[in-house]
Amino acid sequence: MNFIPCEDCALRRLALFKKFTAPELSFVRALKNNQIDVPARRVIIEPGRFAGKLYTLYAGWAYRYKLTPTGQRQIIDILLPGSLIGLQQLMLGDSESGVESLTPVTLCVLTGRSIDELFQRHSHLSEAMVFALMEDQRRADRRMALVAKQNGAERLAYFLLELVDRLVALDLGQDAMSYFPLQRRHLADLLGLSETHVSRSMQELRRGDLAAIAANSLVIRNRQLMINLSGYTLSTREHPRLLL
Repeated sequence: MNFIPCEDCALRRLALFKKFTAPELSFVRALKNNQIDVPARRVIIEPGRFAGKLYTLYAGWAYRYKLTPTGQRQIIDILLPGSLIGLQQLMLGDSESGVESLTPVTLCVLTGRSIDELFQRHSHLSEAMVFALMEDQRRADRRMALVAKQNGAERLAYFLLELVDRLVALDLGQDAMSYFPLQRRHLADLLGLSETHVSRSMQELRRGDLAAIAANSLVIRNRQLMINLSGYTLSTREHPRLLL
């Protein structure tokens, strides 16, 4: 993908993200010093290792994961366009989690300026960053709390509704249909199920005419029944997300 200046970024036009003042946009423009394309199934950040780079996921899907003591992968979250990659590692110097591309992705490389300047000179940007991190943590905490009490079909229904709403906010899907590159093994890692259990849960949703996954697409056939099944509620967003 050709280099896209920050002022021409398509994501910035979305209501989901914070609108910048001229000085804020100037700072972010200086922060971005490169743009790279990464193929699918490539490690962007390796657990326990960090090269000191911060990225914004501009296009494509990725996921954050941890490795268990036995070397098994546990997917923590699905990363969609607008997600910051490497902030935890940059702030803490290390992290137990890694990031891998799920599809081909385009990354904005944010190493043109020190991130410390953001906190020192642009309080509204740093505040928006904190709110975005808190929102992501709250979303993950809510899903994990429910997962501990739900069966496979309920877990899957909850995650699918959550993902669809995130895609709709990014203008990447509709309430009824979305692109869906996740495979059974990804869903198993994410939901704490076996691949066999994921298959059974998908079949249960299909038989109930609630949802169907096929050919890299997700179709929500009855949102209300999925809400009733999973206990999902759409999160209210009080603050726009930060897009660096």
